[in-house]
Order: sequence, then structure tokens, then C-alpha cells
Amino acid sequence: MVAYDRPERTFREEEFPAYKGTRRETPGDLVSQIEESKKICEALGMKVFEAAGYEADDIIATLVERFRSDEAVRIAILSGDHDALQLVEGDEIVVWMPQSGGRYLAYDEEAVSERFGVPPERIPDYKGLVGDTSDNIPGVRGVGPKAAARIVREFGSLEEFYELGPKPDQPLMRKLIEGRESALLSKRLATMR
Repeated sequence: MVAYDRPERTFREEEFPAYKGTRRETPGDLVSQIEESKKICEALGMKVFEAAGYEADDIIATLVERFRSDEAVRIAILSGDHDALQLVEGDEIVVWMPQSGGRYLAYDEEAVSERFGVPPERIPDYKGLVGDTSDNIPGVRGVGPKAAARIVREFGSLEEFYELGPKPDQPLMRKLIEGRESALLSKRLATMR
């Protein structure tokens, strides 16, 4: 199965117009190549999926949800997008990320935790704090990967963290309190639906 983005605005852009705002427009010759690649995939017997208002990531998440409980299916996602890592589950659902030199790096649950310091299902919480420059997701200014991983490991979700009412007794806590709306928005933007 192959998932494609569509040119229409997504629900993320409706909520946050600057989403992916730092990316250059897709060159016209690449658009025609993408259309040709769909035909090639179909000719090879692959199912092609796309949906207006959603990204390919959301389609992948939907397919994972659909096939997750099917014991006859082992799910391997091929993607260069770190957002896909939130779908990893044990070694039953893995992500293969292309690397330079034609190699691939396999991410199972252990590899995601080792790389980011949080379990796969907490990647959106992590990105809610650190942001994601490739998608122009702001995160919380001044919160880096180590602090974000520590907070997510300690509190679980961002909602749980903010529910506990962090005390502004440290510079980091003040940043987190001031950045609450940005953190929660960033988490929503980073969450595959």
C-alpha cells in the first residue's frame, strides 16, 4: 500500500496556517513525476491511497489501525518522516527509514526509545515540546530534546503535566508555563490521525 499527500489544505493548515510554511512549493516537474509514480504503483499491484484534507501520514496511521489486530499481517512502514515513529509497537509494527548510501534504519519500540528517550506513543508529546522545524511546528521556545524527554518520561502526556500545574520555580518551568498553548498546539499538529 502506498499513501500520498494531496495538494489541498489539510486540517493542520486550517488550525495553524504556518504549518509547513517554511517549505518551498513543489516544483511542477516533480508533481508530474508523482502522478506517474501512482500509475506505476497501481501497475505493480499496489493499492494507492490519498484523501483531501489529510496527509499521507494520516492515511498510514489509518491503515495501521485497520491492520494492527490482524495476526496474519506484520506491519512495516517505509518512511523518511520521523512522525511515523509514533506508530511503532513492539516489533510487530516497525518503521524503516532510508539513510544515505541506499541503507535503511529499522525502528522498533526499543530503537525509538533509545533515539528519543521516550516510547513511540509519546513522540507527539515530545514534539509538542521540542517542535519540528521540517513541519514548522513551534514547540516551546528554549526546551531542548533532553529536557523534553525527561518531562515526558516523568509525567507521560503534556496534558497530565499541565494538569499538575507546574510551579514557576525554575527557568525551564517558567518557559513551559508560558509555552503551554504552543506545546498543546504543537502536539496536535504532530499527532497522526
